[in-house]
Amino acid sequence: MLLLDITPYVGRFHPLLVHLPIGFLVLAVLFDLLARKERYVNLKLSIPFIFLVSFISAVLACILGYFLSQSGDYEASILRNHKYAGIALAVVSLILYLLKKPYFKLSDNTFTFILLGQMALLGYTGHQGGNLTHGADYLSLSNLEEKAKKKPGSLDQALVFEDLVLPILEEKCQQCHQNGKMKGGLRLLNFEDLLKGGKHGAVISPGQAEKSEIFRRVTLDPNHKEYMPTDGKPAMTKAEVALLEWWLGEGKGQKNALFRKIPNSDKFKNTALAILGIGVVPGLYQLKGNKINERINPDIPAKVDPKALDIALAAGFNIRKMHLDPVMLDVSYVNKSEANAVNLDVLKPLAANIIWLNVSDLGLKDNVGETIAQFRNLEKLRIEKNNISDAFIPNITHLKHLNAINLNQTNVSIASIIKLQKMPGLKSIYVWSTKVDVRQVTQDSTRATVIL
Repeated sequence: MLLLDITPYVGRFHPLLVHLPIGFLVLAVLFDLLARKERYVNLKLSIPFIFLVSFISAVLACILGYFLSQSGDYEASILRNHKYAGIALAVVSLILYLLKKPYFKLSDNTFTFILLGQMALLGYTGHQGGNLTHGADYLSLSNLEEKAKKKPGSLDQALVFEDLVLPILEEKCQQCHQNGKMKGGLRLLNFEDLLKGGKHGAVISPGQAEKSEIFRRVTLDPNHKEYMPTDGKPAMTKAEVALLEWWLGEGKGQKNALFRKIPNSDKFKNTALAILGIGVVPGLYQLKGNKINERINPDIPAKVDPKALDIALAAGFNIRKMHLDPVMLDVSYVNKSEANAVNLDVLKPLAANIIWLNVSDLGLKDNVGETIAQFRNLEKLRIEKNNISDAFIPNITHLKHLNAINLNQTNVSIASIIKLQKMPGLKSIYVWSTKVDVRQVTQDSTRATVIL
């Protein structure tokens, strides 16, 4: 099992290693041409060694390439061409190394001709690899004739899918779902691709965002194995996810629906303006290229005390910087076996910078609420599997930025849910295996969703 898990990971080093034989072969051509001049004739002596290391690095690149090919869905013919061309490149490198041995009497012109042939093979191999990464039409001459799509001049002319949703998919999804590379057998180049779907069928369910696979994937916990995008690639922002949900739900997932014709379009006016680049309401969104950057909480400090960080790390906390300006922190506790030694007070100097906090399964009690109450910019709190009750909740009801809280396997009751659902910013409350009975919960679309 370990081997099956580690080989796809090792394969990710293929893009790094594959550049070594490229560099060596280019160097060999350069030395071969320069050696024709008398002053550089001694460069001939190094050419056999260059071919030897080129052969070795090409073989390693082929092995890692094979591992990488097992981790993704690539277009079969392109993958086959790239694989066999790469193997041929390694073999030719070995042949060129042997041809430089004294017992081969090969003229310089013949050798150079073979060497230039290998460069042509190198170009073909690289081109096929580029097709796998960027799509089969990446270097197509048709791109020279393709005109940039004209954006609508106003929201009255904007089509929700074509002008707003598709640009999001192009930026966040198409790297892994395009011609040449279709993870899960899924391509996301146009509306028809969404309907066709991948290995498991359509990825949208018009009129039902919650039943649409694409929406489910982008709203999973980032640590979930099915969360998209994978491998740390830029994820959809909250504004982009909300727009996708609105189009699938109220917009019925229509291909040619006009922005203004879908109910509640005014809620997404600023997001749409940012995508189209028409204009942005000051203070709400920033537009950088095609990226929508949601408003950043102005209360988060721009810097963080490095000494306070070191103290927290030494106390056993794992701290990840989610954003650098201002500094946003994701904090969790590393060693659960030493939970009795946890001291949340060391986090107080960092309180204003902590956005996500995971203190699950640490034997915490209600009094910890007094410390967490100071994390005024907290957005996500995981405090499940702790000995906390309804007495903990009043400490956090003033946290206006809190949008998700996990209370699974704690002692909270319906009284806590009633208080939490009054928080305007809270969206999700997880209360599995608590004193909350499903029959006691009233789900209201205007309040936080209770997940049992």
